[in-house]
Amino acid sequence: MGLPGPGLWLKRLWVLLEVAVHVAVGKVLLTLFPDRVKKNILAMGDKTGMTRNPNFSHDNWIPTFFSTQYFWFVLKVRWQRLEDTTELGGLAPNCPVVHLSGQRCNIWDFMQDGWAFKNNVDIRNHQNLQDRLQAAHLLLARSPQCPVVVDTMQNQSSELYAALPERLYIIQEGRILYKGKSGPWNYNPEEVRDVLEKLHS
Repeated sequence: MGLPGPGLWLKRLWVLLEVAVHVAVGKVLLTLFPDRVKKNILAMGDKTGMTRNPNFSHDNWIPTFFSTQYFWFVLKVRWQRLEDTTELGGLAPNCPVVHLSGQRCNIWDFMQDGWAFKNNVDIRNHQNLQDRLQAAHLLLARSPQCPVVVDTMQNQSSELYAALPERLYIIQEGRILYKGKSGPWNYNPEEVRDVLEKLHS
């Protein structure tokens, strides 16, 4: 991946200004009107189910908003979205991923066979693939109902699918049939269920 062009740099600068204003205003409002801001954030949490987890109180995540770490994380996510290359109906990028056994494959092969909340799983930034595989085993210990793979250290899947922090896709025969909005606030598992039910019927 080469250096970004001047158009992308201008977009990044604009996003930097937007995020800086968002965080600064949020910090001021949270200081002046903490109850009102908390109420609005909880309303967003209701949409995504974050407020329904009894082991994850709002005191674990609301105070982390508008922090320096939050700023850098949101900035990274927004910058990454500027380079989103996926389109509904378009060809899905066939990025390299790694099975937890360490075996390398591409995302199509798999389909065919900074900022953190308090009281969250504490995982340091991955320095190498072994760190990333070790972190994935924490998810595997919870017995997910799907196969688990990890991105390579080049983060190619995350970048091409604009998946940070999370995004839902449905891909069939290499084509993107569903591209959800970025999570956690805007993704909609019910839409995924509807699309899958239509494909199955």
